[in-house]
Amino acid sequence: MRLIATMGASGIKHKHTYLVNDKSYKSELSFMALAKANNITDIVVIGTEKSKESIQTVLDKNPNIEMVVIESDNVEDVFQKSLEYISQDTILDLTQGYRHYPMLTLLASVFLQNSSSKNIKDIFYAQVEDENCQAYKESCKYRFTSLIKYLDIANMARIINTFNNTLLTLDYEINSNEFNQIKKGLNSVTSELFSNNFQGSKIKAEEIEKIVNQILEDRSLEIIEEHLIHLKKELQTIQNLIRIKESKTLLNVSKYFRKKGILLHSITLLYESMVAFLDEKINNQKCNTYKDKNGKIKNSDVYKRRNCLKLKMGNCNYYLYKNNIPKCQKYSNLLRKIDELRNTSAHAHTTGTYQENLKEEIDKGISFLRPIIGG
Repeated sequence: MRLIATMGASGIKHKHTYLVNDKSYKSELSFMALAKANNITDIVVIGTEKSKESIQTVLDKNPNIEMVVIESDNVEDVFQKSLEYISQDTILDLTQGYRHYPMLTLLASVFLQNSSSKNIKDIFYAQVEDENCQAYKESCKYRFTSLIKYLDIANMARIINTFNNTLLTLDYEINSNEFNQIKKGLNSVTSELFSNNFQGSKIKAEEIEKIVNQILEDRSLEIIEEHLIHLKKELQTIQNLIRIKESKTLLNVSKYFRKKGILLHSITLLYESMVAFLDEKINNQKCNTYKDKNGKIKNSDVYKRRNCLKLKMGNCNYYLYKNNIPKCQKYSNLLRKIDELRNTSAHAHTTGTYQENLKEEIDKGISFLRPIIGG
């Protein structure tokens, strides 16, 4: 484990008391107390030449401390060096530091949140217990406060916003167990949706909603409450996609994917909702459209049966279609068009303005089918 600290230019005059998890450590410098509390010997201090001069006695006694000197006007170098020195399982101490150095080091840690070889284990700031105590004149008592939860909150807010907009889950490093459960759960919801396992996505969404409710009831993280409420609404939307009739479920999910801009899945499920509706309406009339070799109509032959129904759809004079499919000819024409668009999209034969045309056709299809199939 590595400890990175930023350092200002104030000289060392007194030993202070630092509280880490209510245990006291005496030291002239905050990062030395933090290193002792966590048994860390790999220490990097980032500061100016004056910073180095101010702690030279400490550096002389502790050869394991690496001092990184950067000129104060070289802002980019502070950021680059922070990126360079942050390693696997790094702790930051931002208690002391010259002007912009702590902020740039913190921003570097945020930048590396998605790195596989570098991560921030914790971020600390030592707050003085008695605000009237003057550190440059007397010994003071400080209490270390972990700031990592705020990095978790910022990352979780981005994860939630991205999921709500795109169904994608950002793979940010999260320390909070509850947030990690939500992140992993959202990944599972997306996997189930993209696999067309809508019952599975419903179950996963229900599980995550319970965790979200627990956090909201606890009210210990009010700062992210608004994001969690939006996530809860999104999870409820996913749960409500399922209907008793398969055609209605498929149409709902098609519309949902269209809203997210996931067009290939949207057009595919729009087509599937149409053939499912045919199957529901025609098969209920004991249609003999498809029978197996024993002359039976079985649920396991759903694909063959629906494909056969689709092929016969061109004949709207056939009494089963004529009497059971509303606006039969328009339905037939739309089915043919949606099938063509689905094939074109699936085989990557798209060019130019195809995407905008696809959006328009999906919208038209959903508008036409909603009154017929329902939702």
